[in-house]
Amino acid sequence: MLDSQAGQSESYQWARLNTPPMIEYKRFVHYLVIRHGQTTTKIPLKIEKPDELKCFLQKAWAVAHRGELCDRIRKLETLLKVRYLSHGLYDMVKSAIAPFSEQWLPWAAQLTFDHNLTDAIMTLTELDSWSKQDLSEFKEAYVNYKLSEHEAFFDTVENQPLTAAQRRACVIQDERQLLLAGAGTGKTSVMVAKAQYLFYTRQAYAKQVLLLAYGKQAAQEMLNRASHYPTFPDCMTFHKLGLHIIESVEGVMPKVSELAQNEISKRAFVRETILLLCQEEQYRLHLIRYVKQVQRADVVDIHDYLDSSKGKRLICDFSTSLGLLKCRHATTSLAKLESQFNESLACVRPILAEYTLYLSNEGAIDFEDMIIQSIDYVQSKKFMSPWTHLLVDEFQDISPIRAKLLKSLIEQSERHYLFAVGDDWQSIYRFSGADIGLTTDFTHHFGDGTVTQLDKTFRYPQGLLDVTSRFVCANPAQIMKRITAHNVQHCTPLVYVEEPTEEQSLSLTLESLNKQAECSVSVLLLARYHKVLPSKQQIDEMNHRYQHLHLRVMTFHAAKGMEADYAVILGLAGGANGFPAQDTAVAFLDALLPDKEPFPYAEERRLFYVALTRAKQQIYLIIPPGSHSEFVQELDS
Repeated sequence: MLDSQAGQSESYQWARLNTPPMIEYKRFVHYLVIRHGQTTTKIPLKIEKPDELKCFLQKAWAVAHRGELCDRIRKLETLLKVRYLSHGLYDMVKSAIAPFSEQWLPWAAQLTFDHNLTDAIMTLTELDSWSKQDLSEFKEAYVNYKLSEHEAFFDTVENQPLTAAQRRACVIQDERQLLLAGAGTGKTSVMVAKAQYLFYTRQAYAKQVLLLAYGKQAAQEMLNRASHYPTFPDCMTFHKLGLHIIESVEGVMPKVSELAQNEISKRAFVRETILLLCQEEQYRLHLIRYVKQVQRADVVDIHDYLDSSKGKRLICDFSTSLGLLKCRHATTSLAKLESQFNESLACVRPILAEYTLYLSNEGAIDFEDMIIQSIDYVQSKKFMSPWTHLLVDEFQDISPIRAKLLKSLIEQSERHYLFAVGDDWQSIYRFSGADIGLTTDFTHHFGDGTVTQLDKTFRYPQGLLDVTSRFVCANPAQIMKRITAHNVQHCTPLVYVEEPTEEQSLSLTLESLNKQAECSVSVLLLARYHKVLPSKQQIDEMNHRYQHLHLRVMTFHAAKGMEADYAVILGLAGGANGFPAQDTAVAFLDALLPDKEPFPYAEERRLFYVALTRAKQQIYLIIPPGSHSEFVQELDS
């Protein structure tokens, strides 16, 4: 109770005061300054010992407010013991302590309190002044504690004990987390173990976790691995996820158009649509100008042109552009594209309109619609994600439209987590829309997060690892990884075979492998193009002739994710029809894709890296007569 200058009494409750009352000395007069709510009251006082009064007021205020501070600090300390200090949690902690820091820290360190309150003030001071190094040390201490606490789990969750890097990837739980996993480093093991760790530590239920893969084969592999456990999460491809979201909202499973599932049928539709549209003079003129500009060809008869090799190439390009154009429209503005490729758009847009009408009349959707409609349903909250943790495999293959779907899902609430596993060294699908920048610049696209690496490959020996790593990292834009090989055998990683003909070189290689094999060994025959590889009949004959060898043929693209004891690489000629492939993409199609990298043959280099990392023992390079691939020359040097 205080008396004002007017002689009136005013009452203040300690609990309602924002901060301790202060003593202010101004113009030979002491004032008692009281802040309550948004109001500040100044009352003149006659006092002889202002410091003693100041101390008394601060302690009295502390008695009234100590419970709030101690309770807040206790809850934060408990939380920090059981949860990884993610970027989101750190922001929450800073927000939670901000008002207490303003209330207590300017003066509390100068006074003596009981043990509990002193500890709370010290913790508040520490949290308020955390530096980057403090944060790093705190996170490291947490990770080490959990690694020790759950050592038995990490030793037994998979067939083989997890490596230190794999264990850390499981323990770290940032809202946005990227794990860079090189070839043969056990990324699938981490995906499965991460999900099981969430269940084991009760951070999530199975229904709250979704494993996402790029293709059916990878999704099936994860499902097979995950289903060995009593509790396992959903495993889907992005397209299956899209179907699930649409069905959840509309109540029925959407029909997928035959045109989306059969490229031959789709191209036939494009051909017939062009013929139909060319009955209009304006469209016919647009098409003729486009062919003249892009293919340097003249069109006399539309039917004859479309049946020619250049016409079939145009039909293929237009068919491909339909999906790319839909996705580009859904993710970015087309203003720049319209200014540069007006003639191209004038040819493609009418086909896209007819295609959209066809799908509508069929009551069907295509694969692009699966993702685009899903994004609309998620953003409009017609679909609420039941998954708090999204674990995404092969992240280097992700496209902007799939990335937009992921962002839509994880942005529905603050407690959504994205765990992405990928290898920028194996990003080889730009032609289908993959954007390597979503991996190499992960935090820019998805927000503050943690990036870690797997550091041990179990597939191939150290010598092959050293050669392939040096080769792929000739492009400075690739992320440097510190990887060692579990296998330290000292054999020659690359064997160059150069006979008068490639057929002789291949025969010599296979005879040598068959002779030295003590039991059946697997061999992959790889090439950039199908046309370079032996036919099925030839492979059957080779498998019969070389009885210790199990031979398979694949293109570099198809071989991604595969492995064998040995790999033999064919088609290593240089020049326009050799390897690396020369860029012959139509400018309009190229503009619909993610930005091209400035480093020469960046994706072709990664494609060769994929081929070079399929073998568990050695790579045989079949050197053709005449000009060699510049990549072979680089390796040889």
